[in-house]
Amino acid sequence: MKIRSSALASACALACSAASFANAAEAQLGHVVVTATRQPISADAALASVDVIERDEIARAGHSSLLGLLASRPGVQMARNGGPGSSGSIFIRGANSGHTLLLVDGVRIGSATSGSPVLETIPLELIERIEILRGPGSALYGADALGGVIQVFTRKGRAGFQPSARVGAGTDGAREASASLAGGNDRLRYNLTAGHERSDGFNARPEAQTGHDADDDGFREDYLSASLALDLGGNDELGANVLYSDMRNWYDAAQPYDSRLDKRAEAFGVHLRKQHSSTWASTLRLGHSVDALDNQSDASTRSRFDTTQRQLSWQHDIALGGGSLLAAYEFLQQRVQTTADYEKTRRHINAFLLGWGGDFDHHHVQLNARHDRNSQFGGKTTGTAAYGYQLSPEWRAHASIGTAFKAPTFNDLYYPVECYGAWGCFGGNAALAPEEALNRELGMAWERDGVSVDLTYFNNRIKNLIDWSSGIASNVGRADIEGVEASVTALFGDYRVRASVDLLDAEDEASGDELGRRARIGGALAVERTVGVWTWGMEWNGQGRRYDRVPNTAAGRMGGYGLMDAYVHYAMAPDWSVEVRANNLLDKDHELAKDFGTPGRSAFVALRYAMH
Repeated sequence: MKIRSSALASACALACSAASFANAAEAQLGHVVVTATRQPISADAALASVDVIERDEIARAGHSSLLGLLASRPGVQMARNGGPGSSGSIFIRGANSGHTLLLVDGVRIGSATSGSPVLETIPLELIERIEILRGPGSALYGADALGGVIQVFTRKGRAGFQPSARVGAGTDGAREASASLAGGNDRLRYNLTAGHERSDGFNARPEAQTGHDADDDGFREDYLSASLALDLGGNDELGANVLYSDMRNWYDAAQPYDSRLDKRAEAFGVHLRKQHSSTWASTLRLGHSVDALDNQSDASTRSRFDTTQRQLSWQHDIALGGGSLLAAYEFLQQRVQTTADYEKTRRHINAFLLGWGGDFDHHHVQLNARHDRNSQFGGKTTGTAAYGYQLSPEWRAHASIGTAFKAPTFNDLYYPVECYGAWGCFGGNAALAPEEALNRELGMAWERDGVSVDLTYFNNRIKNLIDWSSGIASNVGRADIEGVEASVTALFGDYRVRASVDLLDAEDEASGDELGRRARIGGALAVERTVGVWTWGMEWNGQGRRYDRVPNTAAGRMGGYGLMDAYVHYAMAPDWSVEVRANNLLDKDHELAKDFGTPGRSAFVALRYAMH
């Protein structure tokens, strides 16, 4: 399995050409991230591949979705069964959609039946920032972080009083309204945000066979988030966060009925941070999350799959040996409620983890180990080791190796077995083992005068993949995934530029077929400029041809695409602005999932009030 040499040369050219930008504008301060190590660290000092999307960029995304925003980042591909609100999947570095762990303010949220996070239920108006960890995260977060971690931080308050509101409308009957109250003082900070969004949509199955409900498939969503943080003095803090989303989206099933999915996401967390001494701090966190799915496929068929997760973590951060020691205990209980008759409906996990990171002159080291004890299948230990070297003030190199795993879902284990004569049997398998991965990566980074360049090679070998092709879930699959990520971000006066190229070879080991819905090549380019009261930007995002599934067939082939989006923001007054966004400007036909429609040219106009 080899990355094509011509494509690799293109990625290297993108990375290396940025060295000519040495006279660009003054460098920006690096982001501080926590997802990469579970401790605050500068993003440019992290030895893992991590990306950050801040509130300003989220606001400029306009009427786009979280799925669409993530898909514009290096190493991330997206599939979706229709328009906004429809079920979607994220693939980080070619891993399966269920290999991505979703956290909301540190609280794990997702389905323990399907095994995938329901990202479409989180609206952009609730988000303060997003951190994307690409690569194995099980040594920090346990099961499911085999491909990466997405952490969403909801909006927070700051000193003063900052009310805001936004209303907008667009094509396909899209409309949205939201409002936020935020503020605080030296002791207390708060935020409350609520909104409603809906769209009439379009026909999600335009090429479907006779018998489908050939109408437009829209969605509606109500959402709320709140946060509260109390400064107890001496760097001690007590805080709480809430996220709630209630969504319905309509879809076309194989019958003339207006089928619908009701999706509900809830996340609640409370934390107490205590600074015991100048070298020792601890954080106690309690969390509760719900992922609820109610599927009404026809007038007489209804299915329900609900997941409730209760979490506790107690983390200690200690300055030790010229670095920072992490020691933590975690408890997780997962409970499912379904219309199917499962043999077991709950499990619990006890986990202990240790980590240490330090800098010594030009050397940087990060070590992590974690042991999870799962009530279903026993113990699993994972670890990572990363090393970085500062070659010069501008150049740095890093290498890492790590293991990860994915726990079988309740569907994999306990879905009731049903037999259909000559068609065979279908159902779960209680004897399944976890999926396991070994990931290695090498990277180089260059940064000077507002320009940063990253080039990373990764190789991920996954075994014990759970396969349903025989009808009964079994550990028979293996996948070989390797790729190259090249990205450039730059600030040139009034211009902000971001570009990336992804090369991916994700194969099923047994057949040599490409894994479903993952393109061999993809890329993105974004240019933005602010002049006085005007901010405008252009974005391009493209993916090469893909196959819908394994085995690869001509009927399942999906062509490549390149989409152009644009936006303009006009600050008509200090606290008022008009936002205009157009997606798919060239009205390109494309597919994100075989035989599912995608939006054509669309536009959205919004009026925003935000007291500064």
